[in-house]
Amino acid sequence: MTLSHGVHIDLLSSPGPVMLVSVAAIRGSTPREAGAFMLIGPDGISGTIGGGNLEHQVTRRVRDAFAAAEDVSANIPDIANSEIVRFPLGPGLGQCCGGSVEVGLHLLGPSQKTILSNAFKQLVSGGGHKDGHWIMLPTSDNHLGVADAEQSAVLMRTFGALRGGMVSHNGVDMLCLRLDDAATPVWIFGAGHVGTALVNALAPLPFDIHLVDPREDYLTGLSGAKLQVCHSDKPQDEVADIPAGAHVLILTHNHALDFDICRAALVRGDLGFVGMIGSQTKRARFIRRLTDRGLSAAAIDRLTCPIGVGGITGKQPAVIAASVAVQLLSVREAQMAQNQPIKTASDGAG
Repeated sequence: MTLSHGVHIDLLSSPGPVMLVSVAAIRGSTPREAGAFMLIGPDGISGTIGGGNLEHQVTRRVRDAFAAAEDVSANIPDIANSEIVRFPLGPGLGQCCGGSVEVGLHLLGPSQKTILSNAFKQLVSGGGHKDGHWIMLPTSDNHLGVADAEQSAVLMRTFGALRGGMVSHNGVDMLCLRLDDAATPVWIFGAGHVGTALVNALAPLPFDIHLVDPREDYLTGLSGAKLQVCHSDKPQDEVADIPAGAHVLILTHNHALDFDICRAALVRGDLGFVGMIGSQTKRARFIRRLTDRGLSAAAIDRLTCPIGVGGITGKQPAVIAASVAVQLLSVREAQMAQNQPIKTASDGAG
């Protein structure tokens, strides 16, 4: 899914100790949300709990503990039972967020490292979680569990969040870790100027990109870690294979093809954002035709056309792409907030 998962896997596969540092609870304005985490080894770090002096102080605390311990594995029972440290984000820490963060420190045992590493490998391979935003990890190395994002989210909604971002499952405390960099699938129909600009704009963002076009030469030479290209003589037929919840952007070189793809996407009813490039006039014409084809008003209302955020009027491909990227990020954030299982006193930005 994302390159950061590979960094997590490398760190968890190392022979040395690994400390899981998670945001256990927040109050007021904070740089990260509950469930955010990082992994710290003697010589490596992956993930982040917000950066700044908070992350620096936590990292130094963990590294000092590593250096002081003759046998780190002997400390597993003490640390793995949840050492939670509260950090006020005020002048004393050199940060002006104004809130406070409770940070959980968990020294991972061998089976915990394996469970977490396997979960990331599953995500990298594209298998596993439908939800993709949560992993559940047993807090004690004496218990084996399955890191399952979908199950974790269900448990969190069922039992609610306990202090430390944990839930109890079959008598075992389970840490719920937020994979907020889990990529959202986006299918782009059309590899013209705007389509390729969108691929470039979305490349560093948390999206898995599928680019579809009937013109093979337009797809030649396009590549990327999160890009899959699909040459199809009938792009509208590819809509049936899009996973539920994925976003769809329609910007082909042909209005008739745009209509066929648009209709196929709206008929499904289980996709995420469905957007199409075009003017208000194009939208009105498509609405009439979709209505004539028997689509309901509710289905048609799911179409966003024109695409992009308001106030950006530039027509250059890169400008359109930047505007649409912001729009997709807004949709993604709203969906994640709606599915947020951890309840906090107050959320904010640091």
